[in-house]
Order: sequence, then structure tokens, then C-alpha cells
Amino acid sequence: MPTARTLASAVFVVDPKTHESLLLRPGAEVTDPAIAEQITHPDAWAPEPPRRSRSTKAETS
Repeated sequence: MPTARTLASAVFVVDPKTHESLLLRPGAEVTDPAIAEQITHPDAWAPEPPRRSRSTKAETS
């Protein structure tokens, strides 16, 4: 299953199936890898939440 990423700013991309220009707005979730690879500017993406490490039973007690 593709990982969804959220946009922080508006971007234009080309739909890989229809070849139409698309405007994706801030807050849009991008799951299609063919669209995500077109968005190359790192500031276009919202920061990913920090990954939580797995805690052991001893740490949670």
C-alpha cells in the first residue's frame, strides 16, 4: 500500500493517465507514486510526524 504524504503548499502536476495539468492544494494527500515523484521541492511537503519507537513492556510500566 502506498504511503500518503500531505502537501504544505500548492503544486501543479501532470496526471499520468490523462496528461492534464492538476492543481493540488495544501492539505491534499498524495498516494499515487507517479504524482509524488513529480513534486521534487522538499518544502512542498508537510513535515512528517516523528516516528514513535516501539516501547518495551518494561518502558511502559
